[in-house]
Amino acid sequence: MRPHASRQRSVATLARQAITTYTDQDSLLLDPICGSGDILVEAVRAGRMAIGVEHEPYWVDMARTRIERATDSGRGGFAAVVNGSVDTLVRMLAGEDRSDRASMVLTAPQTGTTLRADDEGTASNIAEFIAGSVSSVSRCTQVTAAQSLHGVICWPVPSIDIPWAIEEVLTAVGFTLVDRQTVGSTSVSLLLLNRPDMGPTMPERVDQVDFSGLDR
Repeated sequence: MRPHASRQRSVATLARQAITTYTDQDSLLLDPICGSGDILVEAVRAGRMAIGVEHEPYWVDMARTRIERATDSGRGGFAAVVNGSVDTLVRMLAGEDRSDRASMVLTAPQTGTTLRADDEGTASNIAEFIAGSVSSVSRCTQVTAAQSLHGVICWPVPSIDIPWAIEEVLTAVGFTLVDRQTVGSTSVSLLLLNRPDMGPTMPERVDQVDFSGLDR
């Protein structure tokens, strides 16, 4: 099996496990970097409601096609994809009553959109990838319920342990690790955290983020 196919299967496995373990049938899930819809498809298959956002029209169309197929399976779930950014998602949901807000944020950002095909990249674009992922997840606290879980599914690259780096930055801005699972064959990791204090969100500018020790 090709490495990227193995990773996709690992992402689906970890997403399904997180969704079925930590949410119920009435839960709403958000994916602020939904790409081709891996997380949204698993939410539909688990019978949950989900909203994803993606800025590239090509991936929006692909995600909608995959969701339609998953919905036709009759599992009872529903998902929608919005063309835009995490700000679009926040604006859409900002007026919702706290009790009706999402109980989980889960995303699986693809390193290939920022790093070179060989997964090595440079220090600057790896930092950009980590900062963008963390910022998107962190900013969703504005539209999630109290005690909601915020998760990222990712994997290391040859020079950087990306799951460790994302966990370090998220905990630095007030999140607490709830669960971490790794598929050993692919090193794909699921990080689930919450932030009960709802403190300041992740700095938007990459140069405001301290990435010292990134090359653990």
